[in-house]
Amino acid sequence: MTGARRAAAIAAGVVLVVTGAVHLGGRALDGRVAAATSGGSEGRAASVVSGIGPAASPFTGLTAGTIRVGGRPLDVVVADRLGERIQGLRGRADAAPYAGMLFVFPDDTTTAFTMAGVPDALEIAFFDSRGRRVDALRMEPCAGTDATCPVYESSAPFRFTLETAPGEMPGGRLRVRRG
Repeated sequence: MTGARRAAAIAAGVVLVVTGAVHLGGRALDGRVAAATSGGSEGRAASVVSGIGPAASPFTGLTAGTIRVGGRPLDVVVADRLGERIQGLRGRADAAPYAGMLFVFPDDTTTAFTMAGVPDALEIAFFDSRGRRVDALRMEPCAGTDATCPVYESSAPFRFTLETAPGEMPGGRLRVRRG
């Protein structure tokens, strides 16, 4: 495939991701390319995040707050909108000044992640709608694109994910308040 044809194919793929139509092996690709589900999940964040407010720099425009995992409080930046989930931690060495990034999805999902554009390794934990940890993985940085980087998937459907620096992921459940 020529460089121009490859670039056109990649551009077409990006358009599909943004419209929520990308599938990988029959499953929606988050490819840090976020949820293939449309709509936001802003109201769902309140079920797990307390003290919600504007995030500090360099996450201006996002929200932040405190979650509890295994009884341990963690200050996190929240990605609860499609565009925020697509961006994730791309281009950032870490989530500082926060302990991690919480991804909130509008419904249970099997969305996959890649590390395209993320310069350092991360740990990711997947939690169901009740806060039960259903999987956890270590993700390695990848200098490639969503199409060429490895895909990381949970072994079970999930509603929330938490990304932290390696060795910083607390054990236990994510506290979910019923509303």
